Amino acid sequence: MFSDLLRRGEQLANERLHAKVEDVAAQLRSILGRAAVSIDDTRVVISGRGVVKRWLTDPALRFIGWGLK
Repeated sequence: MFSDLLRRGEQLANERLHAKVEDVAAQLRSILGRAAVSIDDTRVVISGRGVVKRWLTDPALRFIGWGLK
């Protein structure tokens, strides 16, 4: 019974994690516009032309990684 409870807790935590990753990806898509934002398991991957330059100049993007650690 306890193992079922642990399994269910892990399942709920994984579902919540994936929902949060999807939310972060959606926020980044709205900020970045044309850049490609994809999800790789629990990572959000950003690619495209000018992403690094924009990251260096836009404070909203520069500090976004701090809340994701």
